[in-house]
Amino acid sequence: MGFVSKHLERDESLPKHRDVILKNALKDLKTDANVLAIYLGGSLAKGYIDNYSDVDLHTIVTSEKISDFIKDKKNRAKNWGEVLFYEDFNPFSPVVVTHYDCFVKVDSWYHSPNEIVPSIWLKGLKVLYDPTNIISNVIKESSNLVYKPSSEEVEFWRGKLLAFIHETYRAVMRDEIYYALSNLDRIRWLMVSGWYMEMDEHLDSSYGIWSKLEGKRSKLNQWQLSLLQSWDCCRNSNEIMNKMVSILPEFLRLNKYLSKKVEIEENEDHIKKVIEMAY
Repeated sequence: MGFVSKHLERDESLPKHRDVILKNALKDLKTDANVLAIYLGGSLAKGYIDNYSDVDLHTIVTSEKISDFIKDKKNRAKNWGEVLFYEDFNPFSPVVVTHYDCFVKVDSWYHSPNEIVPSIWLKGLKVLYDPTNIISNVIKESSNLVYKPSSEEVEFWRGKLLAFIHETYRAVMRDEIYYALSNLDRIRWLMVSGWYMEMDEHLDSSYGIWSKLEGKRSKLNQWQLSLLQSWDCCRNSNEIMNKMVSILPEFLRLNKYLSKKVEIEENEDHIKKVIEMAY
């Protein structure tokens, strides 16, 4: 039997609280003459919403005032609800992650107009406020973009995988088991990243972040999810190494396919030599 939460009743009300916070944010931002446009990213924009989806709120601000908005982003977030805490606050970053006492989280981003250009990252996002069409046309252009992995992406992917294979071995030999598991987790994540490239699906999760890659929101096929589940591992050095080795055939297959796809050398003999140094 899986985990049963004592917060189920609270969690069922999260969409209602989320709507209230978003409504408060829009009311606050739209009355500011320096706000040019507002749009949503993430799950709320793309339609795979559940009770726990956070609010990815993006605000375009006049170039003259962008630094003031970034400087004041914590205080701004206080206008939208009762703040519980801020996550990883950097005073110079254009984003602040705010956790509210109702268990809703808001990632609020601030952009200047010159940052807004068509991009695969803007595909499928939702415009909330755009009186001068500063973002609507850009998002429309972005919707026509088709993701294809580049040779640079595949080479980066391959190099990182090989590096984490070596680092997993080093960690096991040092008896640094949590570090070994962390490296193994990066190998698993990179395998998922490779599957997304194989499917020509843009992976909109940040590097190493597992959000949306498993469960109902995943774009993986059932055989990929089953294989991923089979790579689960405990704090046992033999099992860590065995799990790492069990991933290698799929890595070699993916490397062959992706290398051909982006027209680079697969270098399988050299890659096998590199891998064999770590088990």
